[in-house]
Amino acid sequence: MTKTKSNKFWTFIGCVLFTLGVGTLSGFLSGAMRGYVGINTPDFAPPDWIFSVVWTVLYVMIGWSLYLAITYRPIDRTGEHIKNAFIVLWFVQLALNVLWPFIFFNVDYTIAFVIDALLVAAVTSLVTLGFFMRPLSSVMLLPYWGWLIFAAVENLMIIVLNA
Repeated sequence: MTKTKSNKFWTFIGCVLFTLGVGTLSGFLSGAMRGYVGINTPDFAPPDWIFSVVWTVLYVMIGWSLYLAITYRPIDRTGEHIKNAFIVLWFVQLALNVLWPFIFFNVDYTIAFVIDALLVAAVTSLVTLGFFMRPLSSVMLLPYWGWLIFAAVENLMIIVLNA
């Protein structure tokens, strides 16, 4: 393996492990690992065990999208601005992603819904930026975007069912 390919490989591994690590730590520290115990959930809510499977796959894909942005080589200033905006917004969405379970499981379902709506907006922006930079980075985020929309609907129903 050449030095460039080796560096890209380790950059990829680092992006994925960083994302998985942050997400896993957030889940453990927020109380999300105990699931929906004591919370009235809608009939369409998935079983608790599915969340760790789904989030593992999503975090790998989210980390992959960061890798694609970091290794993107723009050809002009516009491309450089898109790359920088993508990376900054990527970290904003990760911060919101980390914040959501703390708020949902420990503070307030309504505030968590607002955070989820902000997450949907941030990821929508990332998907849009990604198509101008590296379309695969957008494709990597589409399952996450769909899951966030599903989560927002579920969160809204939990607000109603637990009022």
